[in-house]
Amino acid sequence: MNPFRVFWQSARDTFEDLLPLTLISTVWLLVVLPLPLLAGGFAVGGAPLGAAAFLLLTTLPMGIVSTGLTVLAQRIHEGRTISWSDFVAGARQYYRFGWQLYGAWLAGLLILVVNLVFYAQMEAPASAYLMLLFAYLLVAWISLLIYLGPLALLQERPSVRLAFRNAFVLAFGRPLFTIVTQGLMSIIVFLSLWPPLLLLLLITPALLAVWGFRATVTLIADTEARRAAQQEHERAAATTPSNPPATEKGRGGQIRPRE
Repeated sequence: MNPFRVFWQSARDTFEDLLPLTLISTVWLLVVLPLPLLAGGFAVGGAPLGAAAFLLLTTLPMGIVSTGLTVLAQRIHEGRTISWSDFVAGARQYYRFGWQLYGAWLAGLLILVVNLVFYAQMEAPASAYLMLLFAYLLVAWISLLIYLGPLALLQERPSVRLAFRNAFVLAFGRPLFTIVTQGLMSIIVFLSLWPPLLLLLLITPALLAVWGFRATVTLIADTEARRAAQQEHERAAATTPSNPPATEKGRGGQIRPRE
């Protein structure tokens, strides 16, 4: 299971549907980005309540367009065609669950950021360790975004708790895969914000959606394969006699059971 191979396959799939995905990614940026930018402005201006309010309000547009984009990622992974109508239909079908899912994630993000800032301002010796702890939790929490959207579509029944549980299982069950994937995604995001490569930003949301869906499916397949191998091993162990009858060699090398 190679995270670099998953990235390459996702980039290839995105390139094959470059034009419609660029259009929909641009819509995603126009709909989602204004509220986080306003939240950042309030945070810099010393208005934490306003920053928190605008960050939580991001749930409304993010829940709609992100679920629609994830539906397109699923269709691409399954080898089907995509269109604007597929994006709209997916957003209409899953927007309520998207609000719940991304609202819970943004609330958790806000709690972690507040704790990180709080302990960073303290001068007590223990605050440095607590700051590192919340910094680690923040990185882990952000990594859940790789899997939450795809799991919302792949699980049999819509459940926010189950989606977060499964996302934690995937993230911490394969930590190296998750860390490398998160690192590569962060590099792509930073490059797309670099002025000479700013046009890359127009395709980045779609690439991350396709990438996240393929990564999620890859980890689920790996988990199911390991579970099947474990069950096969347990069945084989159950059918194998624990104390086979002892034997000894007779004359001429003949094997005969002990009496």
